[in-house]
Amino acid sequence: MVVVRVENVESEALRDNPLKDPNVRKVVHIVSDDISKPLIVVYLSGFLSSSISLLNYDPLGENIVEKIERLSKEDKINNTVVILPDLFTKLGGNQYINSTAVGLYEDFLVKELIPYLKEKYDSDKIVLMGKSSGGYGAIVLGMKYPGLIQGIIDHSGDAYFEYIYIPMFPSVIRTLRKFRDYKDWLQKFWSKENKKEKEDLNVLTIVAMAAFYSPKDDYIELPFETETGEIIEEVWKKWIEKDPVRMVNRYHENLRKLRLIYLDVGLRDEFKINFGMRILHDKMKKLNVPHIYEEFEGGHFNTSFRYDVSLSLASRVFNEERR
Repeated sequence: MVVVRVENVESEALRDNPLKDPNVRKVVHIVSDDISKPLIVVYLSGFLSSSISLLNYDPLGENIVEKIERLSKEDKINNTVVILPDLFTKLGGNQYINSTAVGLYEDFLVKELIPYLKEKYDSDKIVLMGKSSGGYGAIVLGMKYPGLIQGIIDHSGDAYFEYIYIPMFPSVIRTLRKFRDYKDWLQKFWSKENKKEKEDLNVLTIVAMAAFYSPKDDYIELPFETETGEIIEEVWKKWIEKDPVRMVNRYHENLRKLRLIYLDVGLRDEFKINFGMRILHDKMKKLNVPHIYEEFEGGHFNTSFRYDVSLSLASRVFNEERR
């Protein structure tokens, strides 16, 4: 039987954040069965989304509760709690790292939420799982905190930034030229009735990534000149320093300490993340980091069917002693 609990978690790390986003955050607990020192899977959502959107009705598939119920009945997962924290921001999402321009979301996760969950469920079996930006957050935090986090599930996480972001730059520059600065554009974006036009979403993406990768106090540095379009090398360098395919060289010993690293990606990923994930996989192989890597037929969207694979694997790895 699956039980769903919702609570509000107050965060000191997020108090007085620069965007004035709420510091009281909704956190959903999905408990799959009778538990004892369970596996705790913390799910981080992709950009332009929130983890709690996984609860939505899906007429062509399952929502996350239905999926966990089915996997539990099929005995593919057991003794597992899935946590959905709502970490949406006024920049359209989250990369789950600290930023002076956005807030201390890394601190919220590793200093507040995860320690709270460990105490609540009397378990240190923590897996970070995410898709896209959430996959990025999962692997980056897993690299940094191997004593706190024991496993990573990275579905199509941002990697090799050259292929993901640079193709968006020209259209974003054309749009931003019409405004005083990115803050002027952002204010007008949030005043629009239709906030889902592709051009706007590309601008929001690049502005948000700059806020996480190249913040400057509570402002941001864009990686290009809006007048000419020239890439600003010293700012772009700040971006790629936070790219997992670069970070793995620095953190590979930490990754070896984890009990599970699972990576997958669609071969037709619309953001070309399949290239970055393959590069990351290759580097991890050369650095002798144990991991599982899979490519599948599909793109970047509508890939929640892959959670059957990752959740079942994580449950098996972390609950072996209960078998």
